[in-house]
Amino acid sequence: MKLREALADALVAEGVELLFALMGDANLELICDVGERCGVPVVFGRHEQGVVGMADGYARFSGQPGVATVTQGPGLTNAATSLVVAARRRSPVLVLAGDAPVGDLHNPQLFDQASFGRLTAGNSARVDAAGPFEELLASAFRAVRSNSPFVLNLPSDVQNAEFDSGWRYERRYAASQPVLADPTLVDSVASVLADARQPAILAGRGAVASGAGPALCELSELLAAPLLTTLLANGLFAGAPLNAGVCGGLGDGRALRALERCDVIVAVGASLNQWTTHFGSATAGRKVIQIDADAAAFSGQARPDIVLQGDARATATALTERLRDRLTTTHSVDPALALILDDAEPRDPAPYLDTDHSLDPRHFLDALDDALPRERSVVIGGGHCAQVACFTIRASAPEDWTCTSVDFGALGQGLPVAVGACFARPDRRITHITGDGDLMMGFSELDTAIRYSLPLTIFVLNDEAMGQERHNLVHDNLPTRYASYPSPDFAALASALGATGYRIENTDGLGQINQALGGHDGVVVVDVRINGEYLNPVSRDIAEHLG
Repeated sequence: MKLREALADALVAEGVELLFALMGDANLELICDVGERCGVPVVFGRHEQGVVGMADGYARFSGQPGVATVTQGPGLTNAATSLVVAARRRSPVLVLAGDAPVGDLHNPQLFDQASFGRLTAGNSARVDAAGPFEELLASAFRAVRSNSPFVLNLPSDVQNAEFDSGWRYERRYAASQPVLADPTLVDSVASVLADARQPAILAGRGAVASGAGPALCELSELLAAPLLTTLLANGLFAGAPLNAGVCGGLGDGRALRALERCDVIVAVGASLNQWTTHFGSATAGRKVIQIDADAAAFSGQARPDIVLQGDARATATALTERLRDRLTTTHSVDPALALILDDAEPRDPAPYLDTDHSLDPRHFLDALDDALPRERSVVIGGGHCAQVACFTIRASAPEDWTCTSVDFGALGQGLPVAVGACFARPDRRITHITGDGDLMMGFSELDTAIRYSLPLTIFVLNDEAMGQERHNLVHDNLPTRYASYPSPDFAALASALGATGYRIENTDGLGQINQALGGHDGVVVVDVRINGEYLNPVSRDIAEHLG
């Protein structure tokens, strides 16, 4: 047995069902072994940024680790942005990177890949010999199973080192156990909630990860508390009676209006950053109780009044039990609050800025939101238009909705993540909403999507510019031509590559949305010409608060 064969066996034993790959001389034998001997399907991308981005998308939409392999040197450096995005997102992504042979100091692709992996992904190691392989493999899977990406660097000569032929993979790491909150502190928090005039519940990705949704809905019903989420937990309370949507500027506005009537906020597994708290206005003048399994979360930008370290689901259940003992009657919903939650007022009520040859992005996205099925899987890319999509396109569940630009502010990640989502959810047509700049940066993976005939519909909000930068130039009284990038005809380009293409440039074309969403088996690209003059309120807020 070779070491690379032992690694392939370990992947199978860990339940890996798909490998995203771009082949080079330092990982070609590993790819062949995984695909041929182990029978694991291999998805070949066109660029390493895309390959690792696909693994990230697969992880986001499947809940399982996404595994990718790249070759040595530039093969790994090309994946840098995707690694940082995965680290910021806390995606369980394992990258198997070929590396220069041990001792080959004159290899032109030699560099310190382990340090590079730690800098970008947060966790990395180099297998310099067969001896410590099992320990390093355990560290890699331990990190990934804890929702942290890991780069395992594999020198090509070490991959072919002889390994014990009788070796069988066994997990050498323990599953993480939920952190149980201090019962005395749970009692204290229950007392605060029982005495509150109007509490609110704010859930983040920590609540999603622990499966706390149903427990928080039960707590909400007991307290008549509105249910809010961070953007990363969007859709957690979809369909719940007291759902107020996303808190902050990227929400539809109901959450911020609901908080105006609340005196206590229970933040569960949520990062209280400036985007969620709307630059502090959401928490100002209110008592904040923060519940999180990770003690580091309590040192965020908004300082809580009370902290409670514990697993989100277990703590929410414990609070509900304590409150049932304390409350003599169930709280009733404030009629004024109910009106806010039922309010369908758009985030930006200004009239649409449609022209004869372009659509206001709000008009198109409102129409798209109406056309999408109730159960929808959505990947939103980056740029100015992505902000509009975030507060317009409703989410049906956190595992079926993501926005790639909120993790690291990176363009070019949307399409690879959408491709990965297609492999994670082959039962669904994935809807990808992106801008022309975002799409062009990751354009090579359109070929991948078409080559595998993926169920993917891409709506390109095309203003032929770097939209956010264009608005920044206007704000600074600088020439906007420097942000103008004339775009190709994306519908014609898609057709040339073997996909189906549509073009929408005014209100007469809105009827093509339903055609693009149904009746096609493979990739569909819709070139939507939008009016770049529209400035969304999120962009205005950012400019106001950050100067």
